[in-house]
Amino acid sequence: RMVKRLLAVTTGVTMLGATAMGAMAASLDNYPNDFVTDGVFDGYFVVGENAATVDNLAMTDIAAGMRYMAAGGASTVTVEGDAWMVGTSAKFLEMADTDATSVSDQPGETFYNISTFIGDEELGGLVDGTWSTNENDYNFQQFLFFDDTSNDHTIVKYSENDDDVTADHLYFENGKQIGRYKLEFTSTAQSDITDANGAADTTGAYLDDFEDTTLDMFGKSYSVVQARRPTAASGGGAKLILMAGATADTLLEGESKSYTIDGKDYEVTLSYVDSTFAKFVVNGETTNKIADGGTFVLSDKTEVGVSDVLYQGYAGGIHSASFFLGASKLELQDTSVATATSSHEMKVGSESIDGADVIISGTDDNTTFSITTIEVNMTAQDNYFVGAGEKLSDVILAAGDEKELLMGNAFEVEYHGLTEEDTHDIMLKKSSARRYELRIFDGDDNAIDLPVAYAEAAWNFTFGKESGTNTNGNREALVISESEQIFKKDYFLLTAGTPSAGSAKSYLLQYSGADDVDKSSPKIKFKNMGSGETLEYSVSNSTTRATIKLGGYSFIVNATSDPGTGDDWQIRVDLGGDGSIGANQINAVDSYGAQFAFVLNTTKYGATSSTGQTEANQTYVMITQSTPNADDYDNQLPTNIVLNMTGVTSDPEMRSTISGYTLLAPDGVTDVTYGYTAMGSFITFNEPSSDPDEFTLNYPKEQMLPQVYFTTGATTSALAGGGTSTPVTVTVDATKLDVEVADVSAQNLIVVGGPCINSVAADLLGSSMDYPACTEGFKPGTARIKMFDNGDNVAMLVAGYTGDETRVAGKVVAQRYSELSGEEVEVEGTSWSSATIGAPTVVEEVMADETTEETTE
Repeated sequence: RMVKRLLAVTTGVTMLGATAMGAMAASLDNYPNDFVTDGVFDGYFVVGENAATVDNLAMTDIAAGMRYMAAGGASTVTVEGDAWMVGTSAKFLEMADTDATSVSDQPGETFYNISTFIGDEELGGLVDGTWSTNENDYNFQQFLFFDDTSNDHTIVKYSENDDDVTADHLYFENGKQIGRYKLEFTSTAQSDITDANGAADTTGAYLDDFEDTTLDMFGKSYSVVQARRPTAASGGGAKLILMAGATADTLLEGESKSYTIDGKDYEVTLSYVDSTFAKFVVNGETTNKIADGGTFVLSDKTEVGVSDVLYQGYAGGIHSASFFLGASKLELQDTSVATATSSHEMKVGSESIDGADVIISGTDDNTTFSITTIEVNMTAQDNYFVGAGEKLSDVILAAGDEKELLMGNAFEVEYHGLTEEDTHDIMLKKSSARRYELRIFDGDDNAIDLPVAYAEAAWNFTFGKESGTNTNGNREALVISESEQIFKKDYFLLTAGTPSAGSAKSYLLQYSGADDVDKSSPKIKFKNMGSGETLEYSVSNSTTRATIKLGGYSFIVNATSDPGTGDDWQIRVDLGGDGSIGANQINAVDSYGAQFAFVLNTTKYGATSSTGQTEANQTYVMITQSTPNADDYDNQLPTNIVLNMTGVTSDPEMRSTISGYTLLAPDGVTDVTYGYTAMGSFITFNEPSSDPDEFTLNYPKEQMLPQVYFTTGATTSALAGGGTSTPVTVTVDATKLDVEVADVSAQNLIVVGGPCINSVAADLLGSSMDYPACTEGFKPGTARIKMFDNGDNVAMLVAGYTGDETRVAGKVVAQRYSELSGEEVEVEGTSWSSATIGAPTVVEEVMADETTEETTE
């Protein structure tokens, strides 16, 4: 069959389309990334010199729809392995509001608030187990409890650590509990009390059924090398020596073996053994005599521990020793199992670990010894500030304390910072020394600057952009009360919806004027300060002169002066969008949910002294930021931020103060303080000595949450998610006519229009520009989107059989680029939303019909 079309040069009607032969490495899967560098379009858009308007529109659609994933956006850290992120399906750990009045008094959400304990459902190292003693099997459960109920410990807060670094930290307070490990038997574990030879003895020191068994604790498997009553005569106490290691073995006296630990080889010889001690030679280094349950530390810090000694003193008797290489030794002792208090700290190796208090509960009747629970209560020995990306054990060590406090290094606490979310900056900023603006984002997510203050003199300012001494219409006042008249050039705030339900939207408009109603087709106009658009409405002869429609809400407009006596009459507006105009005062609601309430004519930090709004002669204005929607945060309602503004004597100028938070100045920083809210918002308050103060609140779209993990064993962490879909910046010189492209392969190209009208397209396709040869490969109702390798660059062709099809293909690239794949696709349809995207079809070549067909391109 024949593909035909007419190129009408004299009328600018264009012809598009062609095919290219051979496979190309460039792929539509990589669009638009191949054309974007650092968020900026890297290349040229190319249309034919004689292209029709639809080609240019298609090019514009593609440029406007091009987006890339910018750094940032919502992201979280995931930890792989045995790990529990502090939180439950119903509760999330939240940031503390910054209150720097005292390092120890700042309240926040704690581990205890999230969960009073965790077990094997949260952390695999706390799995249920069985202790198989020499007489019986005893099942047990393991837990980690968080008993401390204070609200200023185990929190994440903005603070200064001991190295004078100010940042968000996971904070543990000196003298308070980190956690309490508990191993609890479901039925009491029991042992006979014996002497050294295993004979029953009411004054015996040996818990014979416990000794030389295996007990799993917090993810580690230990040999119970000793189980004794430390005060045998009086009884009532227990001492357990547990040992684990990288390698365990038994050697005969004089025997040697080789072992490898962490890539290092060790040659071990048992050089001596008697009924009490064993002695080894390790890589030429001789140990001291080591008793059963004892250890020796080699010069490379590797520990050798003896778990059993066997010495048969008769001829031919066995002389052997069982040992651990790379040993980890725990000693748990409590002198009275009948009480719930601790008598000893846990020992690791030969060191007593400060803050690790051992409590063993059970009974002792001098015949049978019973154990119900084994507990270790771990208490911070200093103020520990764990920064983002840090581990608690490293911070403990840096403070000069023993990192073995964490159950002999059985577990770790890691802080991975706050989740990353989309944010924007809400600001109280100066537009001049006399003027303050509050920047928020409107219901369409456009930045708007509310003119909240103009300094007239000391303790005197106007709520608006210009002086209150100006005539009405030249004050450019900010109207937030429905009772106030609005003059031409005044600004007014619209807020409709329910802030607590997340449906509220705010818009800032400026009254641009209105026609006398006696004119033909009178209009009233407003400027949308967010979008920059002019809103124009026909003026009605009814009481409601017009209705403003924004964000799905309607706001009625009434005249307050005779609209038939001239242009630009005064109005009142239904600022709250409830269908009536009363005396309501309107709050501003940012697109991310933060609400701002205004109180005028106040005493400092006080209440309003008037029920209505008066723009001029204000003493203070108080702006209160709140978080009205409980769905925006998990449990901790962020403290309100209160900003108080007034004029000062010099010049005059505006000044402001902040309350609700006590902010921190990092070491070496002057005039600027910082802090966080429980929402994860970051506060910056700049107080220069000779300029107006400025406030910035970096506010998240979703609550930013601390990421705290408890881990055991080997774990890995990775950043998941992240990135924000962001419009690509297209510079003004990024468009070219085909005749302006001197070297097709010198840059990336997006070529709109086929070889009948675009010489660059002809070059890419190796096609003639002559009709009908330039039409090869196209058919009516279709368009082609095709990628090319273009020297060291790439090129993409967007071309349809007619201009209409080119326009549809351009919109498909703009709106549905994620559906494009491979080297080439074919688009068929009259609407971009319903068009079919598929693999290209082969177009048969036939003799061209002499009949020509006019196109509309």
